[in-house]
Parts: sequence; C-alpha cells; structure tokens
Amino acid sequence: MITAIKKDGTWITLPEKMTANMLAELRMSTDYYCPCCKAEMTIKAGMIKIPHFAHKNNSSCRASSEPESTYHLMGKRKLFHWFLSHHCQADLEAYLPEIRKRADILVTIGGIRYAVEFQCSVISETEFIERTNAYQSVGIKPIWILAAKHLKRRNLHEFSLSGFHWLFVTGSYHHPFLWMYCPETNQLSALKNLTPFSPRNVFAELTTASLVILPPSQISPRNCFSFPFLPAWRSKRKNWCLHRMKTAQRSDPFFQGLYSHHISPATIPIEIGVPVRGMLLIETPPIEWQAWLYMDVFQKKRPGEKIIMNDVIYFFKKRAKNGGIRFRSLPLLKKKNIEYPVRQYIQLLEQIGLISELEEGVFKVVNHFSLPSTSDESQVMERIFYNEHKLMIEKGNIHNNE
Repeated sequence: MITAIKKDGTWITLPEKMTANMLAELRMSTDYYCPCCKAEMTIKAGMIKIPHFAHKNNSSCRASSEPESTYHLMGKRKLFHWFLSHHCQADLEAYLPEIRKRADILVTIGGIRYAVEFQCSVISETEFIERTNAYQSVGIKPIWILAAKHLKRRNLHEFSLSGFHWLFVTGSYHHPFLWMYCPETNQLSALKNLTPFSPRNVFAELTTASLVILPPSQISPRNCFSFPFLPAWRSKRKNWCLHRMKTAQRSDPFFQGLYSHHISPATIPIEIGVPVRGMLLIETPPIEWQAWLYMDVFQKKRPGEKIIMNDVIYFFKKRAKNGGIRFRSLPLLKKKNIEYPVRQYIQLLEQIGLISELEEGVFKVVNHFSLPSTSDESQVMERIFYNEHKLMIEKGNIHNNE
C-alpha cells in the first residue's frame, strides 16, 4: 500500500523515492494505520523496493490481502497521476467501507465513478467476480487492467490467453477487447478483435499508446473494420487437421466421435472450423463444436430434407451437458445467449448455400458438406472454398457495434 492514515486522522501518500533522512523523519513523526482495518502499519523502503506501507503484524485485512510487487506499486501510481494530470477527480487506494473493498484508483469521469484495478498477480475467478459485483452494487463501474508483462505473443496476430486473461475481456460481443498496461514503458494497450481458435490460442489486434499523449476521455479502442486473420486461421486449421491426431488421447470423446462417424481429422469437411461471430462464448475449439453439430445433425441429412433450428440447439445443449462443449467465463460482458454463435454458424451455412430457410427456424438441405477423400484433396477443396467465400467470411467477422 502507498497510502495510510496518520494518528491525527489525515491521509498520507508516500513519494516514489525517499532519502534515508526523509524515511527516518516519517517513521519518527507519527504512527500510521491501515485505512481498511485500522491496524498499525510501518513504512518499508530500500534500495530496490518502492516505499510502501505494510501491516506491522500478520494481518487478515480483507481489503489489502494481495501482495504487491514493485511493478504493481509503480503502475497504479503512474495511472493515478495520469488521471490527475487530466484534471480528473481521483483517489489512490480508495477504501469503500460499504463493500469493504480497496480500489487501486477511484476516479470520476463525466459524472461516472470507476474503480480502476491494475492486476499484476493471478487471482481466482471467484474473487474476480466477487470484486466486480461488489463495485457494481454501489454504482461503481470496474475497469480491470491486466499487467502487460503477462501477455504471451506467438506472432504478429496470435496470442496465448489463459482462462484468467479471458476474465478481463470487456466491451461487447461485437467489439471485445482487454486492457493492458506497462508502467516501465508507460504504455496502455488494447488487445481487440479477439478471435479464439482454441481455449488458449487467439487471433487479435494489439494497439498501444503512451499515456503521455492519451487522455482518459479517449481511451476506448476504435472499432475494427477489417478481419486480417483469415490466412493465419486457415494455416492453423490445416495444421490441426494434419497433426492434431498425433497428440490426441485415445479416450478423447471427440476423436472417438470422429472415428464412429467414419471421419478422419485430415479429411474433416471444409465447412467445419470456420470463424463466426460470438465464438468467444465457447471455450471448445470451433473446429470441434462445429464438427459435433455436423455429426449430430447434418451428416445424416440428405438434400431436400428439413433441419429445425430448435433441434440444432437441442443437440448443441446436449453436447454441452455431457461435457463435449464447454463455455468461457466472461464476467465483464453482458450475458449473451449461448445459442448465439450456433445461430451465426447456421447463418453462415445458409450464406454459402448448404441450406436454405423455408420459414423462420426451418431450413431445407440444399447440398452436402464438402467431404474430401484424402488430405491432398482436402487442401484443394479448402482453397476453392475460401477463394469463393473469403470476402463473406471476413465481413461476417468484423466486430462492429450493433
């Protein structure tokens, strides 16, 4: 903690750097107490550590139980001064007694109060949701900012996100992004246009700006008007088809399902594993949940037969109930029906001419899925498919607000 309460009731915020004389004078001048639990505190500082307050004795203080690194202390201090430099009303380490929480920064912008949390260590999903709900219960909007040093970048547009990282996703399902900040470079970043290929691998755009030139009123990232990931997506899908079986468990229900339906991963239908809107709701890879829909619904249908949307949803939910399809926890986004990406996929199948809508919720099968016989034939059919439908697929994945 950087702030504490003096014996006379006034607040004190420690400077970023202190001489030995300053440190000795502050330690001798008065006693200091935790704003949250009122327990006595002491000043800690050294050649490496940023000056900060710590409880004198082991404390069970709920509002300050998380250990703070130098990176964290430096980050919230810089963010705090950034708000102040733009004449925002801001409080550092503001304690909210009504919910017994201490926000890294409490700031008011345009009459709206925000709790800014600069998160450098991993916390549980339960704690993340509990803190988020607590702020919202008193009319405060939480802004969770992830420490940029935790971002794992695989290449230009491919990143690795853990389940913890996904908790930070905010915005909307048409414009999802997460905030990151690095106090060492003083840069705020937005990872946007999130397009997951698997539970961890995601395609996204990273935009970065220095706080020196960025005012708080203009920090929302711009909407995405392009979808540059399709070539990389196709390469990733091809690699999955050719090599995923090598690392698959014999007991994996998905690969057992492919085997029982006489489908080889190398020759999986071309229309399976296509990016669609809303995929971030589903943790299971798109190539798997779309394959389940094919095996459960489409494979047994012939041209001219009907497909009922309610049946598609039934089989999708049944797979989810049995554990074949898993969903992501996205607590900062408004709740969206889990059927949404399925409906987007059905819409895609209609647009590419596999099905046609007879009436609302009722479709007629027009053509079979493209089922190659060999891996070489699969690559040829894949090129033809994306040459024909590339623009339509890209347009369908542009994450604009609606």
